[in-house]
Amino acid sequence: MVPLHLLGPIKFCLFLLAILIPGLAVSACVRRGIYVPLITELVETFERPEEMELPGQGTLHFLTGVLVATAIARQVQIVDVAIIVLAVGDGVSTIVGVPFGRTPLPHNPDKSLEGSLAGFVSAAALASIWTRDPAASVLASLVGTAVETLPALNDNVTIPIAVSLFLLWWWS
Repeated sequence: MVPLHLLGPIKFCLFLLAILIPGLAVSACVRRGIYVPLITELVETFERPEEMELPGQGTLHFLTGVLVATAIARQVQIVDVAIIVLAVGDGVSTIVGVPFGRTPLPHNPDKSLEGSLAGFVSAAALASIWTRDPAASVLASLVGTAVETLPALNDNVTIPIAVSLFLLWWWS
């Protein structure tokens, strides 16, 4: 969020593109077995085996989602909330849901009620503090949490886009 505030939305989009394009090239190199210092070690350590088709895809999808959300919204506060809901809500839902999740969601048994609730509460709380608009923050977090639970969608892309679209409507 710091580069967003320093650069403004338009230059922030260019900044994200400047990271995303070489990131895709590096991902292609790692996929082909070309050693890229530090990146290869990070991918081998943290990447899920089923995601090796596009090494570093979590980061690349995160950048893509934030880029599209920024291009759509072009408002710093909206993008701030989209990033908070994605980074905090999605992250906490995984941190809580994987070890403590006991109640699978009916529409997506790979996700848990416990993880989703933890992600929602943490994102809503931080967004409320950041924006000083509890209603918008809670509803945006609810939108992000709902999108995060959908099967077969990459939530790193869809969460910031959905949250941005909702907040454009809410704050218009």
